Amino acid sequence: MNLLLEMREVKDLTPSERQVVKYILENPEEAAGIGISELAKKTYTSTSTIMRLCKRLGIDGFVEFRQNLVRDLDIYHRTSILAKARESIEKTDSIEDIIEKVSSYNAKSIIDFKELNKVSVVKSVIDLMTKAECFDFYGVDTSNLVAQDAKLKAMRLGIFATAYDHFIEMTIASRISNKKRLAFMISYSGETLDIIKCAKILGSKGVPTVSITCDKPNSLCSLCDYNLFVSSMESVFRMNSRSGRIGSLNVIDILFTAYANLNYERNVEMLKRTYVDEINRSK
Repeated sequence: MNLLLEMREVKDLTPSERQVVKYILENPEEAAGIGISELAKKTYTSTSTIMRLCKRLGIDGFVEFRQNLVRDLDIYHRTSILAKARESIEKTDSIEDIIEKVSSYNAKSIIDFKELNKVSVVKSVIDLMTKAECFDFYGVDTSNLVAQDAKLKAMRLGIFATAYDHFIEMTIASRISNKKRLAFMISYSGETLDIIKCAKILGSKGVPTVSITCDKPNSLCSLCDYNLFVSSMESVFRMNSRSGRIGSLNVIDILFTAYANLNYERNVEMLKRTYVDEINRSK
């Protein structure tokens, strides 16, 4: 049972125990980050009172109590975000409503990655990255923003990379590609015709391909060797496209962070070498 809910419902507490419960329910984040002595001080009780409360809640000690509290806070915040992400934008929404809803959409698109993707698939993609001589990123419209970001990340690590958005360029690139390259096909819908056509060409040449697309069944998934999914959410103002872009950028961040971590010292040094100081670039 959720610890926060259990504390609200527990019966027959002493006044001191009730005081501890009241403080924790009103300040759960703070309570999760302090020790038992500090909690006793803030509640004007004693450590023995807190230990008795733990036993009443069926918990062996304060360390386990705090671990459970941290876990349940995470679930609470996650549930809160997911609930807001299901709410559509309404004509009557205030600026405060829009800030909360859009932020929840974007947060959900990041949180959902863990639920939608297997670690084994992510590992397989990273393995392909370590073997490839070049990364090619294909994406049009907002997906090209993701492709350009990925290209820059690759360049920062000293990896040759390209990012195409024009169909003629993409077609030529796919026709001259080879098995030593790795192609990332970025399409939130998974039905972008230009991307589909290039994926077919790359597949016929045996070029390894990875899609970054929504979690609904789509044409692109069947054409790529590996698929990495972002959550699909329906909303007005094409909010799903925005959250799809955020989710796709998160996928790129995960891949390149994991890739760089395989050769940590070398890549930290490379990032230092390739850092461009915008302020002093004219000097």
